[in-house]
Amino acid sequence: MIRITKIAAALFIGVIGTFFFLDNLANLEAAFTVVSYVVSGAEQPHYKIFGPSISSEWLTYLALFLIMTVELVVGALGFFGTFQMIKTRKGSVEDFSAAKASAILAGLIGMLFWYGFFVIIGEAYFQMWQTEIGLGSAEGAFRYGTVCAVLMTYIATNND
Repeated sequence: MIRITKIAAALFIGVIGTFFFLDNLANLEAAFTVVSYVVSGAEQPHYKIFGPSISSEWLTYLALFLIMTVELVVGALGFFGTFQMIKTRKGSVEDFSAAKASAILAGLIGMLFWYGFFVIIGEAYFQMWQTEIGLGSAEGAFRYGTVCAVLMTYIATNND
């Protein structure tokens, strides 16, 4: 039963990354607009960005490409880990433990990405917490990073 729940946890990580990638892909223009709004420092009512903001279209697309690439990687690794865990669910503890590696990596990348890219760079550097659009992104990123962290930690426990 524990192995099945760990497989489900890996599947959830895969779904999170994949859905956000697909959401951004289906709404590319809106995604670009939101990223552009945040990195340009538009309408910062209180704290100003202490360093350079980004107004270049190609740098904004680069940031969006990075976001989408990491989301896709999280999704792919989560699904790959799920598949590996399903294949070894009836195997030895050692085999199942080894099969968890991709799912754990997916959760780790998701946690570091959503905390690091959005919370640290977005909130701390670009001050995105000051605007409604930025705050929504930051709050979402905190949730997604936390979900990845919790699921990754659960998958990584050695109680298989």
